[in-house]
Amino acid sequence: MHRPSHGFTLVELLVVIAIIGILVALLLPAVQAAREAARRVQCQNNLHQIGVALHNYHDTNRRFPPGIVWPNRTFWSGHLLPFLEQEPMYESLDFGRPWDVSPNQDACGSYLTVFRCPSSTSTKHITAQGILERVPCNYLACTSGTVTRESGPPPLAGRPDSDGIFFVNSTTRLADIVDGSSTTVAVGETVFIFEGHGPDHYGINQFLDHWYIGTREGYGNEVSESMGTTGAAINSFKLPVFVDEKELSFSSRHPAGGQVLLADGSVSFIAENIDRTTWSAMGTRLGGEVVGSY
Repeated sequence: MHRPSHGFTLVELLVVIAIIGILVALLLPAVQAAREAARRVQCQNNLHQIGVALHNYHDTNRRFPPGIVWPNRTFWSGHLLPFLEQEPMYESLDFGRPWDVSPNQDACGSYLTVFRCPSSTSTKHITAQGILERVPCNYLACTSGTVTRESGPPPLAGRPDSDGIFFVNSTTRLADIVDGSSTTVAVGETVFIFEGHGPDHYGINQFLDHWYIGTREGYGNEVSESMGTTGAAINSFKLPVFVDEKELSFSSRHPAGGQVLLADGSVSFIAENIDRTTWSAMGTRLGGEVVGSY
C-alpha cells in the first residue's frame, strides 16, 4: 500500500527560516561583543608593554624619555625601542640623518603591533611627509592636562612649560610626578584618520595623523603626531570642536571611551563621559588637584 510522503509545508518552512533569522540576529551582537572584548584586552596588553618599557627606561636612565627630541625629532616611542625587544632597529637609526631616508625611513615603515590598537580602522601603511610606507600609531604620550591647542598663541601643547609628563626635550622623573603616579596619565589611545578636518590657527588643513619612532615635523603645530592632552575631551574626533582638540585628544574605537596607561604602569578604561575636571587633573604631573573616582 502506497503511503503519501510528508514534508514541510510552505508555512512551516517560513516559520523555520524566521526562527533561524531571529537566532542569528541574537547571536551576531554577542559575537561582535566578544571580538571587541578580545581587541580591548589586546590593546590593554599593548599599553601594559609600553608601561613596562617606560619603567625599564626610567630604571636605566633615571628619567622617562622625552616626548620629542629637538632638533633630531625622535619620539618617546623611538627611545623605547630597546625596551620593547627592538634593539636592532634602534641601533640601526641614524639620528644625524632625516627621517625620509634609510635607515630611518625603514624603521618608520616597520609594522610594530605594540603601537597599534586592534580596533583601529586605519591603514597599516601610508606614505606621508615623504616617508614611504609609514606606519600609523594609536598611542600618544600625555603632555598636558590643561592645554587644548598646538597652534596659535600660547599656551601650546608640547612646549617646555607643559604640565604633563612628556614634552620637547623633557627629562621627567617619577619623583617629579607630585600628583601621584597612580592617577597621572602617561600614555593613552588615539585614532588615526588621514583626512582633512579643517584649518588650524595658522590656516593649515590638519589631519588626525599620529606616528611612532621619528618624524620630519612633530613639533610646533604638529605636537599631536606623538603627544596628546587630557585638556581635550575623550573622543573629541566625534565632537564639533576646534581641529587642534581633535588631534590632541585621547580617543579610541572602543565603545564609549578609551584606555590609558597611568604613570605607575597600570592601565585603566576611561569613559568618554568622565567629569572634565577630573580628566584634566589626570593629565597634570604637579597641579595639586585631588583626583576623585572615574
